[in-house]
Amino acid sequence: MTTPLDVEVLQQFRMVFRAVRTHFHEIEKKCDISGSQLWVLSCINVAGSLRVTEIAEKLSIHQSTASNLIERMVKDGLVKKIKSSTDQRVTNIFLTEAGKAILHKAPGPAEGLLPATLKQLSTDELRQIQGALDMLLGKMDVDPAAKHTPLADL
Repeated sequence: MTTPLDVEVLQQFRMVFRAVRTHFHEIEKKCDISGSQLWVLSCINVAGSLRVTEIAEKLSIHQSTASNLIERMVKDGLVKKIKSSTDQRVTNIFLTEAGKAILHKAPGPAEGLLPATLKQLSTDELRQIQGALDMLLGKMDVDPAAKHTPLADL
C-alpha cells in the first residue's frame, strides 16, 4: 500500500522538526544553554564584538528579543557589555571566558541545524522551498510575528 502524498510530506516535516529538536536538546544537555544563546556566542566569537542591533540582524529576530537574550547571557556570565570609549551611546557585547568555554565544547553547527543546512542550498533550491512554503502558509492561519522567533524558543 502506498502512502498518500500529503502523509509523506507530513512525515518529512516530522523528520525536520525531530532533527532540529534533537540538536537543541544536545546543546542544552552539553552546554546548559539554549540554541539561541549558542548562536549568539558563535556570532560574537566570529566578529570579536557586536552591538545588540547586529545580533538581532544576524539571528533575524527583533531587537527587543535580542536585548532580552543578551541580558540573560550577561546575568549568566556568558557575555559582557562594554560602552564604546569613542561613543557612550554604543554598547558592544563581548564573550567572557565562560562564554568561550561553552562555545568550545558545544556541538555544531552553532547557528542551528536548519539555518546551517539552508546555507548549503543553492539559490534555486531555496526559491523552490520558499515557493512551496509560501503556498502552505497561505492556506494556514499563522502568526507573522513568529518569523522573528528563534526556533529554539518555539
